[in-house]
This record gives sequence, C-alpha cells and structure tokens, in this order.
Amino acid sequence: MSIITIPLLTMHRISQLDGAHKRQMHRPHLQRHLLKAFVVILVFNLLTDINVTCAIANAADPADLGERMASRYTEQLNIIVQLIDEPLAGSGMSPKEFVSQGQSAFDKALKVFRDETLPHAHALFAKLCVKVGNYEKSLDLFDEAIRRASIPLNDNNHSLTDDDDDDDEKIPQVSQEAAEAEALVTQLVLERNRAHFSHLQMQLDKWDNANNALHRGGIPPETSPMDPLSVVEHQLAIFPNPHPQSLFDKASFMVLLLDSPTEDDTVNRTSKAWESYEIFTKAQTWAFGAYAHGKKRNLAGGKPCSGIEHGFGMAVGGRAWSNYALESYPYQHTEINYDETQSFMGVVTLQNVIISGKDAVISGYGDNCQVFVPHRYVNLADNIPMVTSWESSVHELTMGDNPLWLTHIPSNDLNAFGGMIGKDAIGNDELIIPDPRPKTPSRGFDSAVLLTGYASDNYYHFVSEVLPSFVVMKDQVHNAISKSSNHSKREPKDIVIVPNMQHEYVTGFFKLLLPNAWSDGTLSKNIVQWGTPKGNFNATSKFLTPHPVAYVRRLYAATWDQPKEAPPPLSGAAHCLTPRPLLYAMQQAVWNAVSDLRPKGKRDGAKLRVVFCSRSSSATRSLKQENELFVLINEAVSALDGEVIRFEKERIKTESTSSSSPLDFITDSVELFRSAAVVVGVHGELFSWVPSAAFSHSHPLIPIRMIITPVGAALANIAFCTHGSTVIELGFESLPQASHYRHLSSALGLKHVDVWLERDSRSLGATQVKLRQGGAQEVVDAIVTGLRQKSGGNTEL
Repeated sequence: MSIITIPLLTMHRISQLDGAHKRQMHRPHLQRHLLKAFVVILVFNLLTDINVTCAIANAADPADLGERMASRYTEQLNIIVQLIDEPLAGSGMSPKEFVSQGQSAFDKALKVFRDETLPHAHALFAKLCVKVGNYEKSLDLFDEAIRRASIPLNDNNHSLTDDDDDDDEKIPQVSQEAAEAEALVTQLVLERNRAHFSHLQMQLDKWDNANNALHRGGIPPETSPMDPLSVVEHQLAIFPNPHPQSLFDKASFMVLLLDSPTEDDTVNRTSKAWESYEIFTKAQTWAFGAYAHGKKRNLAGGKPCSGIEHGFGMAVGGRAWSNYALESYPYQHTEINYDETQSFMGVVTLQNVIISGKDAVISGYGDNCQVFVPHRYVNLADNIPMVTSWESSVHELTMGDNPLWLTHIPSNDLNAFGGMIGKDAIGNDELIIPDPRPKTPSRGFDSAVLLTGYASDNYYHFVSEVLPSFVVMKDQVHNAISKSSNHSKREPKDIVIVPNMQHEYVTGFFKLLLPNAWSDGTLSKNIVQWGTPKGNFNATSKFLTPHPVAYVRRLYAATWDQPKEAPPPLSGAAHCLTPRPLLYAMQQAVWNAVSDLRPKGKRDGAKLRVVFCSRSSSATRSLKQENELFVLINEAVSALDGEVIRFEKERIKTESTSSSSPLDFITDSVELFRSAAVVVGVHGELFSWVPSAAFSHSHPLIPIRMIITPVGAALANIAFCTHGSTVIELGFESLPQASHYRHLSSALGLKHVDVWLERDSRSLGATQVKLRQGGAQEVVDAIVTGLRQKSGGNTEL
C-alpha cells in the first residue's frame, strides 16, 4: 500500500491564506486546484497498478471538506486499482464481474467529486476495461480522461491568484503542476493508442480464429484479405510511427491480393509486387530501430550500440554476412553465371551472437547491434527483443531511452525469449528479458551449427534451404556430433540446431543424411531442436517454444544471396529462391544417401506412372475440379498403358501409413519423385500417399517422368526429379512471390509448364481454387506433349 502525499507546495499555499481565503477552498476553483495537484502527483502511480491511500500532509483542518472529499474519492479509486492488480486467473470472478465492480466504484467516485476536470477515475476504469479486453468501452473512457486532463490549470476562469492582494502575498503560479498535467495527457494518449491498437488486433484475431475454426485456416469465399488489410491500415495510423508487425501484416495481405480479379486493365501487378517488397523492407527497418533502442534497456544482455566498428546495422544476404563474419568460406562450384563479386554462397563463422525467435534470427551480443537476415521477408518484430519505440514521434537512435516505451511482447507470448512479466521503473507491467549468456564460462555453447531458419517448419523451405545448408556444412555437423556423449550429465558444448522433429520429415531426412546422430535409437544430446511445438506437446527442451533464445560463442551458418527478381514469365519481387549450385548439391546428396540405403532401388520397372497429389482434404487451395481432372488424367494415362497414383494429404503417423518409419517415408518419397511420370501437389503440409495398396501392383516402371501440381509444398519434391522431367504447375498468374517451383525447375533442368488458376483475391489463402475454362484440357495436353518429348517423339504416346 503506497502512501501518496499531496505536494507540500499546495499545502504551503493553503497555509498562507487567511481565514477568508481558507473559506474559499469551498469555492470550485480552489477545490479544483487542490484535487488537480493531487491528480497530477498520483496519476502515474494510479495508472500503473499501485494501491493508493491519500494522506494529506500538514492539513490545516482534518475536517476540511476538501480533505474528506479527496479521501472518499481515493477510496473508490483504490477499489478500481485493486481490481486492476487482481489476476483474472484464480480470482473467482468473470471479466464481466470485474467490470461491474469497477463501474460501481467509478460511479461513486464521480458522485463524490462532481468536477469536470478530474481525469483519474476515467483513466483507471479505462485501464480496468483494457485488462478484461473491453477495448471499445476503454476508448470512450480514455477520451474523456484526456479531455479532462487537457483543461488548463491556470486559465482565466480559474485563476489561482488574488488580484486584490499585495504582490508579496500572491500565490506562485503552478507551472510545475501544469508541466506534470501535460505529461499526464501524454501518458493517457499513449494508453489510449495502445487500447485502440489492441481493439483492432482483436478484430484481426477474430477474423483469423473464425477461419481456423470453420475452415482450418483457409480464407472462405465470403471474405478476402481486403477485410484484415483495412484493419491493419487503421493500426498503422494509430502511433506516430508505424508498428513493424502491422507493416509486415500489410505486406503479407498485399501479396495475397496480387492475383485479385479486376476490371481495371491498367493495374500494374508488378509494381504492386515491388511495393509489397518495399513494405517488408520497411518493417525490418523499423523493427531494427526498436531493437537498437531495446539494447539500451539491456534486453537479452544488450548494451547501447557502440558504433559501426563494433557492428551496427542490418546484414541482408550472403555477401553482407560474409563482410561482417569472423571467417567466411565460399562454396566451391562450377556455376558459370554466378557473380562472385556481387554475391556469396557458403559458410560464415560468427562470434558471440544470439539466436532468437522461431526463424532463428542471428544478432550481435552486448554492444554489437548487427542483425543478420537471409532476406527481407523475415518478420523481425516476432523474432528479436525490442521496445515499442514506434509509439513516440521521435524514434532516432541518437535519442535517449523513453520511460514510456514498453518491451514489445511478440504474439502476446508472455514468456518470449525466456522472459517473464515484471514491473518497469514506473510500475507498468513489462516483459523482462534476461541475459541468455551463462554467468560462468564453463556453461553454455562453445559452438553451434545452424540448420534451421526462416519458416523451416514448412516443407518447401526445409527442402530448399535447410537441406542445402546441411550439405555445405556437413563437416561442421559431423565434427559437433563426434563430440556427443549421451552418458554425460553435462550440457553439450558443441551443438547442431535443427527444426522441431515433431515434423516427421525433419526426422526422416536427418536419419537419411545423418544416421550417426542416433545411438541405439536415442538422439544425440548435441542435436538441439528449435521452434514452436505442435499441438499440446510437452517440450523437454527449453528451445522448443514459440520464441526461443540462445547465446553462442561461435556460430557456423550457411548463407547465400538470393535472386530478387521472379523467373519468367512473371516479373516482380521473388521469394526465397536458393542458388542452383546448392540445390544441385543437395539433390545429389539425397540421391546418394537413398542409393546407399537401397542399392537396388525399391520400385524399378517400366510402367508409366502419374502421381496426382490430391488436396480434397486440405484446408487451403483444394481444387474444385479435382475429380473431373483426375478422371481426364486417368483416361489419358490409361490409354498410354500407364497408371495414376493418388497422393493424399495426411499427417505421417507410423502406425497408419504405408511406411514403417519417417525414414522409410522420406526414402519412398525421393524414389517416387525420381521415377514418377506425373505428380500433382499443392502448398501445405507434407503429403503422404494412400491407400497403401498403391505400391502393391506388379507393373514395372519406365524412366519417363512428369510432375503436375497446383502450387504447393509437396511440389518441393521435384527437387528429387531427374533432368528433363516435366512439371505442370497449376498456379497464380500474377503472384511472383509464388515462383518457387518454377525456379526449382529452371535450376535442376526440368521442363516447367504453367496452367493458370482463376484469379482470386484470396490466392494462396483460398479454401478452394478453380482452373480457368479449358485448364483441364491444357493439363492433359501438356502431359501428352511431355511424354512424347521424353520418349523421343514416339507418336504412339
């Protein structure tokens, strides 16, 4: 319980008054002055969850009306403050009951003091409404509190001087109190802006939750990304500077909208694609500034950035990483068209760094403010510690710390980066992020090999980025594993950081490529799993969280510069395209590992095979004409004495799939795609084939290969197809950021055929997509053409 005293200056003024002037305290303007001074001093405590008892120092008359009114007024405020302090969980009260009790105390407080200039009852009740999520009500209360607090203390109608008195008897002006009142208004406006932002965020969450509940994350036809985009635009207008998370969200929705139908032929979709790319860049820029300010708060062991000589800025892509690295090792390749002067691909060694967030963003420790990102699509607001510096009008890094800034809580994770909720200097709830570096040198990680990163729990990114990283760092990986000792109780000093192995394809590929990471079925302690756990999984590792963090003394990371321009026929900003030499090296490594495991192959033969990847059970981008298209493909392939295998999406569960283990599943997948005639797949989770009888036939295979697919993560398996295979992708005509598989085809010598889907403002997020008129026949024609080309022009095909 805090005892707050009304300023002695105020009481001194009262004591200087003669009897007649004392009696004037009952007059509204003196009553207002007394309480206004009381308000200014109490406000920061009252707004920051401190219980308050009013004790008026040196009061001339204990029975004075002003004192009694202030005491009763504060009594009701204490009730609201106690409700603010009371945790919702375990209180035994519902949010509605919290508001009801707060409303009662609020009404009584206003009856005690019917003064239109007192703001703190409205401000406190607004804060209580924010606590229980009643943002709409809180906004009205904040507006009234701001209006009241903005009324000047020294206006002409409420003069605090007596013109009839001699000059030496005039009461001094209250300039200090006026300044404090101005600070109060600033605080209230900020609180109101935060509530407004949260109110809009609740609308976004409701939109997202409704889609998840009814459509498993897909966007149904009755809505579109335009709905949340308009909300995000309002969020961006709230604070003096843009919130980096809102910038990221805006750019993401803009990408989804690129393939929207429009009657305006003058719409330049390429420029829109580049505009979204620039907004992604802007999101990183503002996030970096907030991160640098967070260094001043010692977030995660940070210190104020000491200058460029110690590392200061954003390093984007391979060349920039290599410029700041302790050591760099270019990957040796024979690619003719790769400009080594402008681009870099290889391994870098970084010293004394922090890895944080599900995307494993690398940043400098202490006063080293360098941040390393592979590209502009990484959401820094959700991956590195920072403060809310965008909330004030001045954001430059040269300015000092602002006590009104809070530690940013990413995705409302109250334990992000190993933190916990505590109190800041003025009593606000704040996320306290500790130093991840162990206090004793004997503890912690001496070295780490980073085999996870941006969206590594997505199959495409795992295949095209994690696997190439493993190939170029296999020596460092094997060196770390060789130091493994599962019998030791001590933490390992040298580790390999990999994506969460709850994703069975992660386990399958690492068992294929790194079998020595297991001993008697037990995973090496030197393998550290990273990222968000799935479902209700009880993580045994502190790094299996939505926002993990680790300090590493020496880090090995693969990096490369990516093409910025999408491959033809589209133009615009590309998204996550790995250089050809790394894809080719990964392909060869996987092929060799499968050949070592199955020297004779599991499905050799001469039967023409088409694999049709179904999305009938998928939450997003299921093909409306799937059954009709499957019938047409089946008829065409049967006429060529081939077969069609339907590939169904499902989670890999050892007991319910045709494969006996994740390793078998991955090995079967690689063999299937390497020998397939046709495959159809879509962006989404990993695909497995059903029924298990699909491979029980005795028909042999011939080495004629073709892949057909609506755009999708399963299509990443074309990375295991052989040169000359044909890929028929059912995709989006105006979405250059969805050029992943066109790039894979080009890099690995595959023939790529685009068959466009109908334009849809939901594009990648749509629950259902549809081929354009004549699209199904285009698919069949492309199959026949591809098979004839592969067979050397055999017209019977």
